[in-house]
Amino acid sequence: MTEPRRNTHPGWRALIAGGLLAAFGLAERVLLWTGYPPVEYSDTGAYLRLGRGLSLWTLDGYDGRRVPGYPAFTALAGGDPQSIYALQLGLGLAISLLLFWITFRMTRSAALGLSVGLLYDLIPGQFLFEANLLSETLTAFLLMLSMALLAELLRAGRRGGEVFWALLLGFVGALPGLVRPEYFYLPVWLLPFVASRAEDLRRRVVRLAAFLPGPALLLGGWLWFIYSTYGMISPTVVTGFGLIQHTGAYFEHLPDSAAPIRDTYVRLRDERIAARGDQTNTIWDAIPELSRVSGLSFYDLSREIQRLSVQLIREHPWWYARSVAEGWMDFWKAPAYWSPEAIVSPVTRALVSAWAVAGRALSLVANSLFLLGTATVTLSRRTRLRLGVDSHLLAAVGTVWVTSVLQTLFEHGDNPRFLVPTQMLVIYVVARMAYAWWRTRMNVEAGAL
Repeated sequence: MTEPRRNTHPGWRALIAGGLLAAFGLAERVLLWTGYPPVEYSDTGAYLRLGRGLSLWTLDGYDGRRVPGYPAFTALAGGDPQSIYALQLGLGLAISLLLFWITFRMTRSAALGLSVGLLYDLIPGQFLFEANLLSETLTAFLLMLSMALLAELLRAGRRGGEVFWALLLGFVGALPGLVRPEYFYLPVWLLPFVASRAEDLRRRVVRLAAFLPGPALLLGGWLWFIYSTYGMISPTVVTGFGLIQHTGAYFEHLPDSAAPIRDTYVRLRDERIAARGDQTNTIWDAIPELSRVSGLSFYDLSREIQRLSVQLIREHPWWYARSVAEGWMDFWKAPAYWSPEAIVSPVTRALVSAWAVAGRALSLVANSLFLLGTATVTLSRRTRLRLGVDSHLLAAVGTVWVTSVLQTLFEHGDNPRFLVPTQMLVIYVVARMAYAWWRTRMNVEAGAL
């Protein structure tokens, strides 16, 4: 008697794996909601304040210090921390499912997709961040959604739907830049992938024509608002305050013509170094006094500090390069941003703390493998083939790399936090490369037999 044949169709396996992932993620977030409160940081108040203005559906009074994405998100939640927290838990569940879907679509392995999705739910530095009233979880969701839409576009081919996917990707791919300004580049990076796999010029033009309205309207419109309102060509009005995070370390080398700003900043910087050990974020507490001694408004002070910082960078490029390199290395440190004191039970707190350390160790290993793997595939075509590098993997790799460079060119502050939205892209890349290497090895061994 023959046994009934099992249904091993990938679609069924994906449905089962996705259901298991959704059930686990939902249960985890119910526990998180009941046992771990939302956590506010120094940036939270500014987001909530700007969100209250946007709740009136107007930019009147919007001060340009932040891009509008996360304030709009807080306005959608009514500015209530608990409501923002609930929405971010929902985004976290969606991130894990998007990771599963992207991995499955590009490899046809439901098991690998389940593993990558579960890693998001199991690394405290990722899922615990959903409780933080900061912009990173929303950014991560929009990045993963962009990668999912790119996967659909790359697979569309001549089967139709490519105009729809390109149009949707254009709008969604522009949104991360409106949440975190370091992602303003993303639509530009995606351009060659939008046009790829189109065999003729006409199809490439159609794809690009569908893709470009989103970035032009959303990012171009925001840049126009900042320029027409404040006279700056920048996503925010605080570029100068970001640059001084680099140049503040040697601000005393400015000429005497800048003495009021120079001497005041150096004094406040040295006080902060004596108290905390470094000059990071000195500028944010120094703005009121710098405005007083210089007689400049907030916006004029930002312009002037930007001018002075550019002057220092030109005169001392190696000092700036060293600071940029330090910020780039900090980007990969993968700390877990959470609040141990929010957990009442000492036993649970100790367990989660140990879990966070283990999760960080896993993230650091993934970061190291990412850097090693991407450097290797850049140098060797044979390795690219063996590690399964395709257009989607290349898009993910480039997104992480470009972000790692851009975030440190204009800021030397909390650089490790800037990795949070792209940490799971790092893990996705490493998981796919490891899976391709394993499949190649299995095929070689099978051929040998």
